[in-house]
Amino acid sequence: MQIDNNILITYGGYAIKYEKEAMIFHEGDLPNYYYQVLEGTIKVYTSNAEGKTLAQSIFKNGDSFGEPPILLSLPYPNSAKAKEESTIIRIAREGLLDIIRDYPEIAQEMLFTFAKRIYDKSKSAQIWVSTTPEEKIVQFLKNTPSYNQETPQLVPYTRKQIAEFTGLRIETVIRTLIKMHKEKKLNIINHKIYY
Repeated sequence: MQIDNNILITYGGYAIKYEKEAMIFHEGDLPNYYYQVLEGTIKVYTSNAEGKTLAQSIFKNGDSFGEPPILLSLPYPNSAKAKEESTIIRIAREGLLDIIRDYPEIAQEMLFTFAKRIYDKSKSAQIWVSTTPEEKIVQFLKNTPSYNQETPQLVPYTRKQIAEFTGLRIETVIRTLIKMHKEKKLNIINHKIYY
Protein backbone atom coordinates (compact mmCIF):
# COMPACT_ATOMS: atom_id res chain seq x y z
CA MET A 1 0.00 0.00 0.00
CA GLN A 2 1.22 3.49 -0.71
CA ILE A 3 -0.12 6.74 0.67
CA ASP A 4 0.83 9.79 -1.38
CA ASN A 5 4.01 11.27 0.12
CA ASN A 6 2.52 14.78 0.05
CA ILE A 7 -0.41 13.60 2.18
CA LEU A 8 1.96 12.00 4.67
CA ILE A 9 4.04 15.18 4.93
CA THR A 10 0.91 17.35 5.27
CA TYR A 11 -0.18 15.24 8.25
CA GLY A 12 3.21 15.43 9.98
CA GLY A 13 5.25 12.76 8.21
CA TYR A 14 8.97 13.21 7.61
CA ALA A 15 11.78 11.28 5.91
CA ILE A 16 14.55 9.46 7.78
CA LYS A 17 17.64 7.81 6.28
CA TYR A 18 18.72 4.40 7.59
CA GLU A 19 22.15 2.89 6.95
CA LYS A 20 22.45 -0.71 5.77
CA GLU A 21 21.61 -3.14 8.63
CA ALA A 22 20.13 -0.31 10.78
CA MET A 23 17.21 -1.43 12.94
CA ILE A 24 13.88 0.30 12.40
CA PHE A 25 12.06 -1.50 15.19
CA HIS A 26 12.60 -4.58 17.37
CA GLU A 27 10.21 -7.35 18.28
CA GLY A 28 8.40 -6.32 21.46
CA ASP A 29 8.80 -2.56 20.88
CA LEU A 30 5.66 -0.50 21.20
CA PRO A 31 4.74 1.07 17.84
CA ASN A 32 4.76 4.81 17.41
CA TYR A 33 4.89 5.28 13.65
CA TYR A 34 3.51 4.24 10.28
CA TYR A 35 6.39 3.54 7.88
CA GLN A 36 6.55 3.86 4.09
CA VAL A 37 9.66 3.14 2.03
CA LEU A 38 10.80 6.01 -0.20
CA GLU A 39 13.86 4.15 -1.44
CA GLY A 40 15.74 1.05 -0.40
CA THR A 41 14.77 -2.36 0.94
CA ILE A 42 13.44 -3.32 4.38
CA LYS A 43 13.38 -6.84 5.79
CA VAL A 44 10.77 -7.79 8.41
CA TYR A 45 11.70 -10.95 10.31
CA THR A 46 11.41 -12.91 13.53
CA SER A 47 14.30 -14.47 15.43
CA ASN A 48 14.80 -16.91 18.26
CA ALA A 49 17.08 -16.83 21.33
CA GLU A 50 19.90 -18.48 19.34
CA GLY A 51 19.77 -15.69 16.75
CA LYS A 52 18.24 -17.78 13.95
CA THR A 53 16.00 -15.59 11.82
CA LEU A 54 12.99 -16.26 9.61
CA ALA A 55 12.30 -13.58 7.01
CA GLN A 56 8.62 -12.74 6.79
CA SER A 57 8.54 -10.00 4.18
CA ILE A 58 10.70 -7.71 2.07
CA PHE A 59 9.41 -4.18 1.43
CA LYS A 60 10.66 -1.87 -1.31
CA ASN A 61 9.98 1.58 -2.75
CA GLY A 62 6.40 2.66 -2.09
CA ASP A 63 5.59 -0.20 0.29
CA SER A 64 4.30 0.41 3.79
CA PHE A 65 4.99 -1.91 6.71
CA GLY A 66 4.23 -2.40 10.40
CA GLU A 67 0.64 -1.13 10.18
CA PRO A 68 -1.28 -3.69 12.29
CA PRO A 69 0.66 -3.03 15.52
CA ILE A 70 0.30 0.75 15.16
CA LEU A 71 -3.43 0.49 14.47
CA LEU A 72 -3.97 -1.95 17.34
CA SER A 73 -1.50 -0.27 19.76
CA LEU A 74 0.15 -3.66 20.36
CA PRO A 75 3.89 -4.52 20.48
CA TYR A 76 5.61 -5.50 17.25
CA PRO A 77 5.57 -9.31 16.80
CA ASN A 78 8.70 -9.03 14.61
CA SER A 79 11.69 -6.82 13.84
CA ALA A 80 12.53 -4.64 10.82
CA LYS A 81 15.88 -3.52 9.47
CA ALA A 82 17.28 -1.88 6.37
CA LYS A 83 18.83 -4.40 3.99
CA GLU A 84 20.57 -1.52 2.21
CA GLU A 85 20.79 2.22 2.72
CA SER A 86 17.13 3.25 2.78
CA THR A 87 14.94 6.30 3.22
CA ILE A 88 11.59 5.96 4.96
CA ILE A 89 8.77 8.38 5.60
CA ARG A 90 7.30 7.90 9.03
CA ILE A 91 4.25 9.47 10.60
CA ALA A 92 2.86 9.25 14.14
CA ARG A 93 -0.21 7.12 14.83
CA GLU A 94 -2.47 10.14 15.30
CA GLY A 95 -1.50 11.49 11.87
CA LEU A 96 -2.20 8.12 10.26
CA LEU A 97 -5.61 7.90 11.93
CA ASP A 98 -6.42 11.43 10.71
CA ILE A 99 -5.49 10.40 7.15
CA ILE A 100 -7.70 7.30 7.37
CA ARG A 101 -10.59 9.43 8.64
CA ASP A 102 -10.12 12.15 5.99
CA TYR A 103 -9.43 9.83 3.03
CA PRO A 104 -11.84 6.85 2.99
CA GLU A 105 -10.26 5.59 -0.25
CA ILE A 106 -6.95 5.16 1.62
CA ALA A 107 -8.74 3.20 4.34
CA GLN A 108 -10.25 0.95 1.66
CA GLU A 109 -6.89 0.43 -0.05
CA MET A 110 -5.39 -0.43 3.33
CA LEU A 111 -8.11 -3.03 3.88
CA PHE A 112 -7.30 -4.75 0.56
CA THR A 113 -3.55 -4.57 1.27
CA PHE A 114 -4.09 -6.30 4.61
CA ALA A 115 -6.29 -8.94 2.97
CA LYS A 116 -3.54 -9.71 0.42
CA ARG A 117 -0.90 -9.93 3.14
CA ILE A 118 -3.07 -12.31 5.20
CA TYR A 119 -3.59 -14.44 2.10
CA ASP A 120 0.16 -14.47 1.39
CA LYS A 121 0.89 -15.42 5.02
CA SER A 122 -1.54 -18.32 4.72
CA LYS A 123 0.32 -19.50 1.62
CA SER A 124 3.62 -19.11 3.47
CA ALA A 125 2.33 -21.39 6.22
CA GLN A 126 2.60 -24.21 3.66
CA ILE A 127 6.37 -23.64 3.67
CA TRP A 128 6.64 -23.88 7.44
CA VAL A 129 4.58 -27.08 7.73
CA SER A 130 6.37 -28.86 4.87
CA THR A 131 8.49 -31.68 6.26
CA THR A 132 11.45 -31.96 3.90
CA PRO A 133 13.84 -29.25 2.71
CA GLU A 134 12.78 -29.89 -0.89
CA GLU A 135 9.08 -29.43 -0.02
CA LYS A 136 9.88 -26.17 1.81
CA ILE A 137 11.89 -24.84 -1.15
CA VAL A 138 9.26 -25.88 -3.71
CA GLN A 139 6.52 -24.15 -1.69
CA PHE A 140 8.65 -21.03 -1.41
CA LEU A 141 9.46 -20.98 -5.14
CA LYS A 142 5.80 -21.41 -6.03
CA ASN A 143 5.01 -18.32 -3.94
CA THR A 144 7.57 -16.08 -5.68
CA PRO A 145 6.18 -13.32 -7.90
CA SER A 146 8.03 -14.69 -10.95
CA TYR A 147 6.62 -18.24 -10.68
CA ASN A 148 5.11 -19.51 -13.92
CA GLN A 149 3.95 -23.11 -14.08
CA GLU A 150 4.44 -23.23 -17.87
CA THR A 151 7.91 -21.71 -18.30
CA PRO A 152 10.85 -21.69 -15.88
CA GLN A 153 11.61 -18.15 -14.69
CA LEU A 154 14.62 -16.63 -12.96
CA VAL A 155 14.14 -16.86 -9.19
CA PRO A 156 14.68 -13.34 -7.80
CA TYR A 157 16.19 -14.57 -4.53
CA THR A 158 19.67 -15.65 -3.48
CA ARG A 159 20.30 -18.95 -1.76
CA LYS A 160 20.76 -17.04 1.50
CA GLN A 161 17.38 -15.34 1.08
CA ILE A 162 15.72 -18.69 0.34
CA ALA A 163 17.24 -20.00 3.59
CA GLU A 164 15.94 -16.95 5.48
CA PHE A 165 12.39 -17.40 4.15
CA THR A 166 12.22 -21.17 4.63
CA GLY A 167 13.98 -21.44 7.99
CA LEU A 168 16.57 -23.80 6.51
CA ARG A 169 20.33 -23.56 6.87
CA ILE A 170 22.02 -22.13 3.79
CA GLU A 171 24.08 -25.32 3.40
CA THR A 172 20.84 -27.34 3.30
CA VAL A 173 19.38 -25.00 0.67
CA ILE A 174 22.50 -25.32 -1.51
CA ARG A 175 22.55 -29.14 -1.26
CA THR A 176 18.82 -29.40 -1.95
CA LEU A 177 18.96 -27.05 -4.96
CA ILE A 178 21.85 -29.05 -6.47
CA LYS A 179 19.89 -32.28 -5.93
CA MET A 180 16.78 -30.75 -7.52
CA HIS A 181 18.87 -29.56 -10.48
CA LYS A 182 20.31 -33.06 -10.99
CA GLU A 183 16.77 -34.47 -10.85
CA LYS A 184 15.67 -31.84 -13.45
CA LYS A 185 13.15 -30.26 -11.05
CA LEU A 186 14.72 -26.84 -11.62
CA ASN A 187 17.59 -25.35 -13.59
CA ILE A 188 20.78 -23.73 -12.37
CA ILE A 189 22.49 -21.72 -15.11
CA ASN A 190 25.55 -19.59 -14.32
CA HIS A 191 24.75 -19.92 -10.60
CA LYS A 192 21.24 -18.51 -11.18
CA ILE A 193 18.14 -20.53 -10.27
CA TYR A 194 15.29 -20.99 -12.76
CA TYR A 195 12.03 -22.53 -11.63
